[in-house]
Amino acid sequence: MHDCTGGGCFLPWMTRHPHPASLTNGREQRTMFRLGKGKGRMHKFVIRGARGSMPACGRDFQRYGGNTTCFSLETDEGFILFDMGTGVVSADAELQQRETLPPIAILFTHFHLDHLIGLPRFGPLYNPNARLTFMGDPNRPDQWRRNLSTFVSSPYWPADLGTSVSAKIFEDLPDTVSPYDICGAKISWCPVFHPQSCLAYKIQGPESTIVIATDHEHRDSRLSERFLEFSRDVDVLIYDAMYLPEEYNLRKGWGHGNWQQGVQLAMESGVGELILTHHDIHRTDNQLDEILECAREFFPSTRMAMENMVLST
Repeated sequence: MHDCTGGGCFLPWMTRHPHPASLTNGREQRTMFRLGKGKGRMHKFVIRGARGSMPACGRDFQRYGGNTTCFSLETDEGFILFDMGTGVVSADAELQQRETLPPIAILFTHFHLDHLIGLPRFGPLYNPNARLTFMGDPNRPDQWRRNLSTFVSSPYWPADLGTSVSAKIFEDLPDTVSPYDICGAKISWCPVFHPQSCLAYKIQGPESTIVIATDHEHRDSRLSERFLEFSRDVDVLIYDAMYLPEEYNLRKGWGHGNWQQGVQLAMESGVGELILTHHDIHRTDNQLDEILECAREFFPSTRMAMENMVLST
């Protein structure tokens, strides 16, 4: 059993709470997360992949899944992807079954391989009827475009991004703190601490809000304070908890957090629910269960991200 006090270091802000019997850990977990109605149905947010650094495979990783980071948000006006790790495969399969493709927006937190590896094989790239909008950090406009075009080209891939037959737009995210309309969803962003820069995203609906922070380390106090305010009072916080607390002490500066930091942030920012993500490639299902149990002792409304987890009404 994992030591919930982080190797004997019981932090003063930690207060244990009764374990909530209502929180279960099944493959088809759903939460009553209301992003708000568009012209018809509710928006649907899906965790497509929750693994960090590399995919994991084998029977010990089947429940939480082994695919790397990807999230999707479907609205009445389009389909939004946040990162394109190997988890994008399930979104690709769903889109390929449709007679008509919706407009697709692709937003990146950053361009490390585990968040990008699914892009070259993404079916709509090679569909002449697809309309794709790629969006990246406005503070690095040339760099993020170059990252994409270099990765989807020879010698890394037989086809070039620029010559694939889909209609493509490359657009910088708005350099503003105000929410920006993307496919009918209100989305804003915030820089977080990770090597070569990284963004967190906030999705705001009329009734609820979700924040995605896939890769973040509490190392830069200025960025951490800004992110704390960015996450203030949101309904759902999806947070990087790649390391155990005792592992983090040996990997400071690598750009990742741990479950204790996630719990502390959730408490301080007043979030409704915490979902831990970016699981280490060697972390088995049983080990993730143990971490989840520890986190719930201090913040009962905690869950562990798993593939195909749907946040919807």
